[in-house]
Amino acid sequence: MLAKNKQKEVLEVVEKLVNYKPTKVAVEIEKVNEDALNKRYDEYRNNNFKLTSNEVDQLGFRIGEALDHQKIYAVDWMDNIGSRSIGEVLEWAKTNQTEMYDLITKCYIPKIEPKIKGFSILEVLKNLNNKERIQVEHELYLTVAQIGEGTDYVGIEWVRWWYQRNLIIFNNILKLIDKHDERILLLIGCAHVHLVSQFLTESRQVEVIKLDNYL
Repeated sequence: MLAKNKQKEVLEVVEKLVNYKPTKVAVEIEKVNEDALNKRYDEYRNNNFKLTSNEVDQLGFRIGEALDHQKIYAVDWMDNIGSRSIGEVLEWAKTNQTEMYDLITKCYIPKIEPKIKGFSILEVLKNLNNKERIQVEHELYLTVAQIGEGTDYVGIEWVRWWYQRNLIIFNNILKLIDKHDERILLLIGCAHVHLVSQFLTESRQVEVIKLDNYL
């Protein structure tokens, strides 16, 4: 990511996303860490911070600076609500529900693995945001929800946390709206796109504009 040719590709993406003219940039950082995020952003704007390979730095900070934004907004949530982790869920399935485990690991995961080698960053982003790929990824999570036996809802324990996380992201995004013509750019992992887009669209409070319109 930090190689000269990749940096050129990053700047190409930044230029395209700046054309969206966002009034605010929201990123996949926990809300509780927003002050620390903006401390780094201020340091970057004052030439006292070297960008890492993280997309928040490479895209979020650069887009914010290009538009003279004073702040970057954190919208994520990662607290533990007492559920099994996704790793524990898959381990349970590997031992107790092998057909479901094989379906997830041999069918779904290979379909959603990002194609990176030989592709530019712009091409990778387009691939990751492909509608069919995003739908398959959502189907994966609904498959995880089926892991369990009897009243031991093993997969649902994690999927419940996943839905809560995305609902909180949705809520945090809506709270950023201060005016009717607000234009929020959300930089987030593609796994969140289906649910967050669904929640935003079905709220009927905002219009969701897809990435393809600008890439």
